[in-house]
Amino acid sequence: MNQYLNGRSFQVTLSPTLCVQCSVDYLEELDSRTIERLGNQGGFLLSTYRAELAKDPASRATESSRSNLIALWHTIKQIYGSAVARDVANISRQKSRQPSN
Repeated sequence: MNQYLNGRSFQVTLSPTLCVQCSVDYLEELDSRTIERLGNQGGFLLSTYRAELAKDPASRATESSRSNLIALWHTIKQIYGSAVARDVANISRQKSRQPSN
């Protein structure tokens, strides 16, 4: 199924066994605010991972932070597709470089 976001088409592949209560209407409501929110969450997770990596690359905290980041990325890619995942990754990188308030 093709979806459109900001004038770009992207493929959405949904497995009925993985998506219990998923509807096309929900995917059509995906907007820039949702992508921004996911980008903020990704930026937070990326900043956390970088901080833990700098402290101790072999620690459980570093491993956990990395796992959380990967899980978010794969979940976004699975639900929304690669194009949205790339947009979220770009926002996440930008957010992780900004100083915290």
